[in-house]
Amino acid sequence: MVIKTEEIIFKSGSARQVSNKPKTVCEIFCYQPDNIEQMSLGSLYIVAELSLVKDCGHLNNLLASLIKREYYLYPERGAIKSFRSALKKANAHLADLAKQGNPEWLSKLHFICASIAKDELLFVQTGQPQAYLARENHLVNLGHRIISDSGKPHPSKIFSSIVTGKIETGDKIVFATPTLTELLSPNGLKQILNSNQSLLDVSNQIDKIAREENRIFPLAILLLKAEDDPPLKQKIHTAQQPRKFITPPIDLKEILR
Repeated sequence: MVIKTEEIIFKSGSARQVSNKPKTVCEIFCYQPDNIEQMSLGSLYIVAELSLVKDCGHLNNLLASLIKREYYLYPERGAIKSFRSALKKANAHLADLAKQGNPEWLSKLHFICASIAKDELLFVQTGQPQAYLARENHLVNLGHRIISDSGKPHPSKIFSSIVTGKIETGDKIVFATPTLTELLSPNGLKQILNSNQSLLDVSNQIDKIAREENRIFPLAILLLKAEDDPPLKQKIHTAQQPRKFITPPIDLKEILR
């Protein structure tokens, strides 16, 4: 099984934004094994959004780097133990950050981390990111399987409830920042994902909807699709497709709900 990916990042294009409104940064990180020893750990996927607060501008990048390093550090642990260790490392850093007296980021961080090793999916989130799995004619909200604490979580337990499951050939997965719901309703997303379109066509259709609706909010979308391994003769390395950075026009309209 191989996992195909498409990434879309929408950037705000509004010149009318209130100057004192915190800047929101959306980012996508995809990591692959660096050597044969790490192959059993599969791939690591992170989608993050942070409304920038003082001294936290690089938090998305820092968390992604910490998680990636720890996850692939000791491949002999296996995927689940490596995943838990990586999250523990991230929680420790967030706890230290909170002790420095600036916990404002707690309510402004929306973060998804997932790994896929063979057919095993491991998934965790904090905040209100969007995560869906489309299989045949069904769309499952993966985030609904996360048990969330009431109120604000303790910084040392930001990443705690891990969802596990198996994926199948043909499955499509969407990891996105919260404003996905302002672009597509669950039914609209289901219709797009359950079509026979390729992942690139799905990406292009979402791009088209955003342009037609003149969306201006920041949004990151990572699309994944599980496919059968290609024949050996087709296993050649190709250049990664560039991310789509979209800056829509300013006007707003009501959209799919």
